[in-house]
Amino acid sequence: MHTIATSLYNTLLKLISPPFCARCGGFLSKRLILCEACRQRIQPVVSTTVPVTKKYQITLLALCRYEEPIKSLVLAKSRRDHVASAQIGQLVWELTNLKNMPFDCIVPIPLHWRRFAERGYNQSYEMARIIAQKSDKPIVNALRRTTHRPFQSQVNQKQRQENVRGAFTVHSRHKNLITGKRILIVDDLFTTGATMKTAARELVRARPAQLIAIVACRTS
Repeated sequence: MHTIATSLYNTLLKLISPPFCARCGGFLSKRLILCEACRQRIQPVVSTTVPVTKKYQITLLALCRYEEPIKSLVLAKSRRDHVASAQIGQLVWELTNLKNMPFDCIVPIPLHWRRFAERGYNQSYEMARIIAQKSDKPIVNALRRTTHRPFQSQVNQKQRQENVRGAFTVHSRHKNLITGKRILIVDDLFTTGATMKTAARELVRARPAQLIAIVACRTS
């Protein structure tokens, strides 16, 4: 009976909410995120290291370059599509080496509360939520965004480091949760690295054992 009920549920689900490719909108025979054609367009990139301080550096993993089909999912945040951010989290887990990387907790890059109120969700947190489910590791909202400034995409590359200077602080009540731990930082996009480096420098103050990061796309 359970098998019959499950089969009936899946059939009804396809009729009520048929699966479509998140990028091209093509119909899918299975409930996947991308069709095979769009999935094959994803060009994997090797991990790299990002210097943070003289003693610390980040191992940075990315799903791909900032190009289609993932670019569209990243840009979906501009139209408040939180489902796309969760889909990115799923693809990151499936298609990168993240599942083989050791980490103890997950720290998403936060939004300022005013921007969160405007958008209604944090895309980095939605990615982190899926990764937490898959890895069985806790999310620690250790970072707080202290300033409300223009989007990084709205300033030129020379201004980006200054635009995020002093933008983050570590919650004092969460500091003991990350001290001595291997931390996974989660964000959707890495361009100049200014946001990631600024956030990481604050986390370093809590003396973590290691910092690694995962993003959907990077441009460099």
